Amino acid sequence: MGRLSGKTAFITGGARGLGAETARLFAAEGARVAVSDIDAEGAAAVAAELSAGGARAIGFGHDVTAEAGWAEAMERVAALGPLDVLVNNAGILMVKLIADTTLEDFRRMQAINVEGVFLGIKAAFAAMGARGGSIINISSVAGLMGSPGHIAYNASKGAVRLMTKTAAVEAGALGLPIRSNSIHPGIVATDMTRVNYGVGVSNAISEAVVPTIPAGRFGVTADISAAALYLASDESLYVNGAELVVDGGWMAGRMTRAPEQ
Repeated sequence: MGRLSGKTAFITGGARGLGAETARLFAAEGARVAVSDIDAEGAAAVAAELSAGGARAIGFGHDVTAEAGWAEAMERVAALGPLDVLVNNAGILMVKLIADTTLEDFRRMQAINVEGVFLGIKAAFAAMGARGGSIINISSVAGLMGSPGHIAYNASKGAVRLMTKTAAVEAGALGLPIRSNSIHPGIVATDMTRVNYGVGVSNAISEAVVPTIPAGRFGVTADISAAALYLASDESLYVNGAELVVDGGWMAGRMTRAPEQ
């Protein structure tokens, strides 16, 4: 019996990176897993991998910015069983200075990172209802602090943080046993951070940033999926409206190198 036995989980942005790692962990812990992504083939491949390992899993294409797409996605998920866990993981990252960020850039970021999460929360409320469940929104430490070159991304992840809290409070006011929490990763080695920051490629980035992280390393997807597992499980039934920072201690003080003795 796994920690998610009997539960149905839906993970967006699950074709690769954190989403795929979370799907694998949830399946290993006994969940029935639905994986969606704008990359339909990638989502289907992850689901096929999970099915080959003995899990009940489906994967399909899904544009999180389209409201009609959410209705179709929830119908697919319902074929696995009543929704217990939603992980709003789909998102994009862009690094541009304010002067270089166009209105189109800004709106695209909010459409995927904010509107996609809003539509997910709304769909989950309808699907979970009085049965209840767990909504897990993937935000970022960028939703807790400002950083140069990230005005659109900071805005989107800050919005995710507060939408999460609003969902928790509103569910309580309506008497719905729906928990809503956000996870705030630090810099995690994924394809997205590799492209935007050179994580895992550029020694210059590692030399500049890793010494400021008390854990002494960048995060890996398993660090974040483990946090998602906790929030998806019944072990966190009294955790609601919370922001779980998983950054190796980076936000604790933006540590600098110790002075020379």
